[in-house]
Amino acid sequence: NGNNLYEDSLFNDAEMKYRKSLQKDQDYFTASYNLADAVYKQERFEESSSLFEGLIDNAKTKNEKAKLYHNLGNSLFKQQKLKESIQAYKHALKNNPKDEETRHNLAFAQKMLQQQEENQQEQEENQEEKNEEEKGENQEEKQQQEQRDKQEQKQQEKQQQEKEDMSKEDAEKMLEALQQ
Repeated sequence: NGNNLYEDSLFNDAEMKYRKSLQKDQDYFTASYNLADAVYKQERFEESSSLFEGLIDNAKTKNEKAKLYHNLGNSLFKQQKLKESIQAYKHALKNNPKDEETRHNLAFAQKMLQQQEENQQEQEENQEEKNEEEKGENQEEKQQQEQRDKQEQKQQEKQQQEKEDMSKEDAEKMLEALQQ
């Protein structure tokens, strides 16, 4: 019943049937595997990863292990855990070297990881350039501020000098007034 529902894309209903089946027989590998698949199809990737991972030790054949690792790789890939998905695909290929779909997924995940690393490196370089520009701008601002400060200081000195000069003139005028 679960398989029929799964084929009709009724993954939630299929999941419930697989869970009922597992209540009767916890060691039923196919029901566990199909449950993990149904959970994956519902885009609950973290949960499906855990389910696939938990089944690996129960797999009896290399082909079963290959399928589990392949699906684990897909779940991890959907979670953007590229390095982990690459490892899962490699394990799948160790168990079934002829699986072209796994080989394709591995190559795709490696390409995505490379692009991600390149983007990250580019962002870091851009951030460094931005920091250097800001540092340069800050240096310019500092220099300009220092120049403004020097000009202000000169103006203040000039004003102070003028005040002193004026006070001498005033003093002389006062002396003259007193003498008269």
